[in-house]
Amino acid sequence: METAQQTARSRHHNNCSAMSWLLQIGVTTFICLGLASESLACHTPKVTPTSLTFYAVQGATNPPNQILTFSRTASGSLTLTTSDNATWLTVSPATTSVTTSAKLTAAVKTSGLTAGTRNAAITIKMGTWCTYTVSVTLIISPSTQPPPPPATSSATLRWNAVTGTTISGYKVYVGEAPRVYTRTINVGTVTTTTVNSLTVGRIYYFVVTAYNSAGESAPSNEVSKTIQ
Repeated sequence: METAQQTARSRHHNNCSAMSWLLQIGVTTFICLGLASESLACHTPKVTPTSLTFYAVQGATNPPNQILTFSRTASGSLTLTTSDNATWLTVSPATTSVTTSAKLTAAVKTSGLTAGTRNAAITIKMGTWCTYTVSVTLIISPSTQPPPPPATSSATLRWNAVTGTTISGYKVYVGEAPRVYTRTINVGTVTTTTVNSLTVGRIYYFVVTAYNSAGESAPSNEVSKTIQ
């Protein structure tokens, strides 16, 4: 009798152990199926293309916008959010609802950028868990156009006439450093003149001399002017 009771207890213990393992296996299977379902949900949608390259010329207009397409086969509405990691790159819309597909616009602004290659990324997030990354390359070539000519202006000079001797005329000397002159202007016998083609923002230095058949006088005092 005691042996029979021990046998029965042993069978009950074994049955409990079996149920425990079945329960544990069942929970594990449920968790694995849940992870598999989430993984499938993230891999089924597609973003095309997976990379973008923009070409531009320094100082020229921005390159054309490019389109990204998000597509999925599942039904039901979900939310897409987009972001980027470069000041010259923009993706829009930042947030949108999608059922089966959505179009996203990538744009770049090249104003103020020098020639060279830049890299960035667009991040697209579906719902809470799924994230997709699109690499973006911007290639800016050096400008093929010559730079625009600098703005110029003028300066007007006046001086006292030479007295006590006959002169043939006056010469105005112009330079961008003190006592270093690169232009000579013969103005005749007038005592005022306007010097043109002076670059805005630079400082110019001026002196005047008088001349006649005997030669040329020493230069006047030097004056300077910042051209505006």
